[in-house]
Amino acid sequence: MILKNSLPFADLHVHSYYSDGTCSPGQILKTAEELGIGVLAVADHDVFEGSAELCEISKNSPVNCIPAVEITCDDNGRQVHVLAYRPDFTNEEFRKFVADGRRKLDGMSIDLIEKMQSAGYPVSVDEFDAFTCPRGSGGWKALHYFHSIGITKNLKDGFSLYLEFDCGYEKAGFPSVEKAIKMIHSVSGIAIIAHPGVSVKTRIEKEFLAELEKFVSYGADGIECFYSEHTPDITAICELFCTERGLLMTCGSDFHGSFLTRQLGTPRKKTEELLLDGII
Repeated sequence: MILKNSLPFADLHVHSYYSDGTCSPGQILKTAEELGIGVLAVADHDVFEGSAELCEISKNSPVNCIPAVEITCDDNGRQVHVLAYRPDFTNEEFRKFVADGRRKLDGMSIDLIEKMQSAGYPVSVDEFDAFTCPRGSGGWKALHYFHSIGITKNLKDGFSLYLEFDCGYEKAGFPSVEKAIKMIHSVSGIAIIAHPGVSVKTRIEKEFLAELEKFVSYGADGIECFYSEHTPDITAICELFCTERGLLMTCGSDFHGSFLTRQLGTPRKKTEELLLDGII
């Protein structure tokens, strides 16, 4: 018998090559086992496939793999991500909701290419549609397309084009945080606000806490307190906030494989240090 949760650490925010990571669910699972990660979630951007595959192949693994998806949201013109744990992936309304978010995410690149073409750049939507890049390349298709035709020197240079041509997340029509949370709850899922230290720009504690309070008023079940890019101060604020209110506390690396420098299992938190009621 495989004893689940026998490995001590947790990482509940990982991306596979089904969204913008470079690793397969199998590669992620193998590395997690080697790192002593006993609770793991692939939470790809607005797609289910990576999580579903991970949960399927992990049946004979000591790693407890949690169904998850990361939903892209808008909060008054600001990009916010909501992590959904254990939602009903078979619910047709929820599947349509997530798929619509993915279409909007991909549509940002179409909008950008149309604007670039109008500005005289040697790009076209037809050429982009025909362009392919190998799964596991990391990032997303448009970054590879721009690099392949010499517009950018490297993949990450492509990020700046979305800002330059006013094709940011705030214009794409993503659902509100409140709507996403309600949808997650409607399919028996648990809604966690991802990396608030990234989404919320203020570092004035009173203002930061007000933003967390707002997310809770929307119905959030908890916060991703322990995150690879949170400062110690932000981590402490989030941890105390959740402790005082009895909210869930999760941990995530936001690992993307070799596309970004974040490491699987970082920050290094034991499952017992978190509050994961209903997630495990």
